[in-house]
Order: sequence, then structure tokens, then C-alpha cells
Amino acid sequence: MPYEQVQSVLLIWDASQSRTDIEELKIFGHELRKSGKNITFLSFHPIKKLSADMQPNELHKLCCKSDFNFFGVPKSKNLKDLLNQPFDLFINACLTENNFLKTIATFTKSKFRIGPYLDQKDTNFYELLIKPNGANPCENYLIETGRYLRKII
Repeated sequence: MPYEQVQSVLLIWDASQSRTDIEELKIFGHELRKSGKNITFLSFHPIKKLSADMQPNELHKLCCKSDFNFFGVPKSKNLKDLLNQPFDLFINACLTENNFLKTIATFTKSKFRIGPYLDQKDTNFYELLIKPNGANPCENYLIETGRYLRKII
């Protein structure tokens, strides 16, 4: 699918990433939104259960460890429903090892998945892997993601 035809994007990250990284991810997502893409943000919180003040909305979805069963498979209705949506593009923006986010990448019904190249084993989860590097790995990862999207999709 040509990049111009991409309608829906799921952008995920780990809430324990640095505040600077998360702000860069949100800016990237909003830039995609300005270009006409329907963006959904999914933030994984590495806690057992979300507190009452942590509420998802239409744009920002939340998940935590309790959304997965003992074997690490998505179990909550909200997470399953989100993963069953046929997003045109899925971007994992967590630049560290996170098995919960790898599981999300595995179970998503997205048509094209992009993730960080952290380990050779990751090649089974994504159609495109990008190695984060440089002084600001998150910024570099997002720049490279945008550059490759325009070239290959």
C-alpha cells in the first residue's frame, strides 16, 4: 500500500521510557495525524493494574500487565479489540527489550509492522526493523521510520 493511502496507524511505547522520548513520539504521531492519518496511541504501563485515575480515551489507549494472561497472551477485552482492528501501519517505538510489546506486535492484525532492531530474534515480529542509534536514539528512530515509510510503502 502506498504511504499516501495509509489511513490508520497504531503507535505503541512503554510508559517507563523517558519523558523526552514520549514527547517525541507524541509529536511524531501528531505529525502523522496532520498528514491525514488516523492515529491511535497505545501506552504500556509496566505495573500490575492501572489506577482509577488512569483512563484511556479515543486517541490514547492504555494497557498494563493485567491485560495479559500468565503466558503473556493478551486477555482483556479492550486489548483484544484493539489488536483485532486492521490498522494499516503498526509502529513499536519502545527502544528497549519488552516482551509485552513484542506480544502486541505478534497479535496485532495490522497490515505492516515496524519495530526497533534490538536482537536477531525480532525479525519474526515485524516487516521492517530499524536500528536506533546516534546521540538521540528515539529521534533517530523516528526520522528513519519516516524516511523509510516514504520509500517503501
